[in-house]
Amino acid sequence: MFADLLLEEIQPGEIDVKNIPDIELTESLEYDLQKMLEEEEGSFSKVSNKTSVVQTDKNYVFFSNQWLYLAVLCKKYAESLKPYGDFFDNKLRGNQHVMSALVKKDFTDADWIELIPEQVDRERMIKFIEADSTYRPGKALLNGDKARSIKDIFGSCILKKIAVPDASSAYLGNLIYYLAKRPDLYDRLEKEVTLQIGNVGNAKKLSRITKDCARQIIDVIYNIDKFEKIKSLLEVNEKNIKVNISKTGKLLPAGNFLRYLFARPNSDLYAGDKARVFVDKEYIISFETENVECRLTTEWVDSEIAEGGNGNYLKALIAIVNEYYKENIEIKTILGERYLYMIKEKFELQDLPEVLKTDFARRYITSLLAKPFVILTGNSGTGKTRISKQFAEYLEWKSDDGKKNWVIIPVGADWTDNTKILGYYNPLAEDGKGKYEKTKIVELIEEANRHKEIPYFVILDEMNLSHVERYFSDFLSHMETPDTPFELEGYTGRLDYPENMFVVGTVNIDETTYMFSPKVLDRANVIEFKPQKEDVFKVFSAAGTVGKMVPVNDGSAQAFLKLAKEIRTGKFAVDEDLTHYYTDVDGDFTGSNLDYVEGVFSDIYEIVQKYDFEFAFRTVKEIRNYIAAAYELLEKTEFNLNQIIDEQLLQKILPKIHGNKKEIGQMLDELTGLCDKYSLVLSKKKIEQMKGKLAKVQYASFI
Repeated sequence: MFADLLLEEIQPGEIDVKNIPDIELTESLEYDLQKMLEEEEGSFSKVSNKTSVVQTDKNYVFFSNQWLYLAVLCKKYAESLKPYGDFFDNKLRGNQHVMSALVKKDFTDADWIELIPEQVDRERMIKFIEADSTYRPGKALLNGDKARSIKDIFGSCILKKIAVPDASSAYLGNLIYYLAKRPDLYDRLEKEVTLQIGNVGNAKKLSRITKDCARQIIDVIYNIDKFEKIKSLLEVNEKNIKVNISKTGKLLPAGNFLRYLFARPNSDLYAGDKARVFVDKEYIISFETENVECRLTTEWVDSEIAEGGNGNYLKALIAIVNEYYKENIEIKTILGERYLYMIKEKFELQDLPEVLKTDFARRYITSLLAKPFVILTGNSGTGKTRISKQFAEYLEWKSDDGKKNWVIIPVGADWTDNTKILGYYNPLAEDGKGKYEKTKIVELIEEANRHKEIPYFVILDEMNLSHVERYFSDFLSHMETPDTPFELEGYTGRLDYPENMFVVGTVNIDETTYMFSPKVLDRANVIEFKPQKEDVFKVFSAAGTVGKMVPVNDGSAQAFLKLAKEIRTGKFAVDEDLTHYYTDVDGDFTGSNLDYVEGVFSDIYEIVQKYDFEFAFRTVKEIRNYIAAAYELLEKTEFNLNQIIDEQLLQKILPKIHGNKKEIGQMLDELTGLCDKYSLVLSKKKIEQMKGKLAKVQYASFI
């Protein structure tokens, strides 16, 4: 009937006061939490995105939404407390005879025993009522012959369970009590908080039992490489194997925090009735001169690490594993629980959320893998900024100081030089001492150089609101030669262009914008967004709206960057991998698939070259990268070479074509014939649109 309030798994998680996250509420949660407070207090309440206020019977209470994080931290304990309070209010409070027996401590009363037949439940309820200090903290329920309110007791228990000063948080107990009365709302809040501070859906929850948690971690890294990455830290003596903390640099303070990680067979810990090792598994560690058999100790503590410490500290093990195995795993604490995330081996489309499983999204992601510069064009409101933001949010990663790996920068009409991108030296700043005024992009570049294993995204919104060449040319040049420094007068240190940076520009075309030069278009995949009619009209029912994307936090960001680097360095031999299931329209083509690709683009080249729109080495290399990326992303049964060729004609060749009827009219007719020959549906549709515009206004361009 009543949960054991001493159970380890229901205790509130430990609070890290330096890292209590801010919680941003959805509109529906804001509304329902405000409604809850109004119902409970019967007065004014206002729940907003960051700070909330409620009018109590005496005054106003203001609280940060960080309290909602603390409420979720206490959720299991609160759920276990609630049945005690409900039973007391519904079965005991109005029963004068039983209440009199409880006041007299007559626990043999027949009516009392009849209400709670099970002895264990009676004992737990007595401890709850009397506030037995060995069972629960807080005030006693009975105050003489009177009974306190359950809300008062609830808050008393909660505030004694978590390290928050009573003086600043008395209302926190009330908030948690109100949520405990509404389990559905509490569940929704827990889900939202969990999603915002870390998605645990793809992680392994580690044991709360310290020694078992250590074993789970050790088993994982043993399966990865038999401790190869930490072997240089291990010291073997006659009986034990320890980790030499001094060899970890400044990772940990000075101390002996893993003084006998493993025991060898002749150790006193190894055998006997009181063995202090896990006896059911032996580990074999291969050193240059011998293979050492050992067992993992069961002697672990979960204390804070302080200089001079001596023993086996779980937090020291976690710190070492997070540093030395950061390419493979990450151990994080979320809402008081530890989770082990396996770093993803491969980035795959099938793992994406449904909102990113569209044809446009696939083309966008494939383009990013092929070249870290993509231009998204289309009418205003078609979803260009949204898809770039959603993908960045999906791969969002934050550094220890909370800096995320993407920014959206609205381009202004006053961007006439590169200072809007790269900043400038201000000699008058800081009382005339001078200072380099950094932009958000410079700050992101600095972060990207610090964390080279993470992809970083710059989204330039309405990129052509100003002349692109005026503010972007220097940046564009460095993009072609990553890891080369910018020359910035007054900037302290060296600022390299990072190869883990991806740049996305969104483009609207109207009378307030400027066209792109061939130099810019030649360096990007250009994707035109045209939503389908049914997707547009879904918005009437709100079915087409999408909120903030939840970061996946499963290693997908690192896997995406790894795949991009491999594709750009030519790791994947497309010609060798692809099977020969493509032929031309007459069915008489023979040769490899890349022979086929070369044949199609050779035909395209012969057409565009006659009209001075030929392409060169960069374009061919990036087309090959796009084919390799598409082949790696798509299931082999879904890969269609003609479709990929069609997309590259559309995204790499056609964007540079522009002119009047005399200049491009005949060329567009010839390209139409080529599209018919090779069944290039998307490109033909775009060419027909350009031809229609040409007939109407005597001039046509892709954008």
